[in-house]
Amino acid sequence: MKLAISLASRGRPEQLADTITKSLANWTDPNTVMMVGLDDDDTATINHLNIAAPHAWFVGPNGPRVMLDVSKREDTIAAKWNRALKIPADLYLVAADDDPYVTPGYDSKLLEAAKLFPDGIGMVYGHMANLSFSGVVAPTRGLVDKLGHIFPELFPYWFVDHWTDDLARMIGRIAFADVRTDQSKAGMTQEMRDPAWWATFFDASYLIRRKIAREIIDSQDFQSPEWQKSILREHHPLIEERSRTINQSVRAQFGMNRAPYGVNVNDERYQRVREAAERMVPELLKGMEPAEAKMFRDILLPPTTVASIPQAYAPKAA
Repeated sequence: MKLAISLASRGRPEQLADTITKSLANWTDPNTVMMVGLDDDDTATINHLNIAAPHAWFVGPNGPRVMLDVSKREDTIAAKWNRALKIPADLYLVAADDDPYVTPGYDSKLLEAAKLFPDGIGMVYGHMANLSFSGVVAPTRGLVDKLGHIFPELFPYWFVDHWTDDLARMIGRIAFADVRTDQSKAGMTQEMRDPAWWATFFDASYLIRRKIAREIIDSQDFQSPEWQKSILREHHPLIEERSRTINQSVRAQFGMNRAPYGVNVNDERYQRVREAAERMVPELLKGMEPAEAKMFRDILLPPTTVASIPQAYAPKAA
């Protein structure tokens, strides 16, 4: 089996170089590779790593081990992580430049855990980064093929691992590996905007996740006894209620603050992601109870006019 690590980085060249060095030092499987996703306008990092080509390799004693992928900056961090799908592998590990994997042989441990899935469909987690989520997230190739991505390119930050966490729980496919990351230097989210809105958008998307999970459970290649499939088809309220509790904490913490860390909410990249999400809202609401649909609609697509007040400036007739 082969592990491909997808490491996304921007604007922290020294920290990135240190993370790459630590990663290489802790590998024990000769087939492990890494793709480092960089942006073509991140000149400080490109110059620091002395990259001579858009797709350059660091070569180890057993051949190419670390690919440096320099591409145009995408609108979402998930898209940068998804670049690693260019590399055929059995397991994909998500990584960042501020919390390196420090467990010796972590690649081998993750691969061993992935072997537990009889059909190759599942998620491998390590130790927790916080009370809600693991700091080690590694979907198998089988799960990636079902989802069409490592992480969904719907959110500008954060919620992508929450999305796949819900799905992994709903299909009952989480294996544990005794692997840790160093969280001591983990920085703040660089592009946090509208956290309360995105938490609510996530909550409103629950029927989509339920549908995806059901399709995986019912697929012919999902190897599980029928009694277990029956349980998995019906336990989604437990996962969805947990998710809403997590997101309620986000709303309580940040309130209506659109930019907690002072970033520009009018950034063009962010606006494209936000507008795409807003276009999805009417479809998300289909199948909900009317009162629930109205609640989400009023929050995610608030009216811009008050119906009881006449329009002040009506367009003139032609």
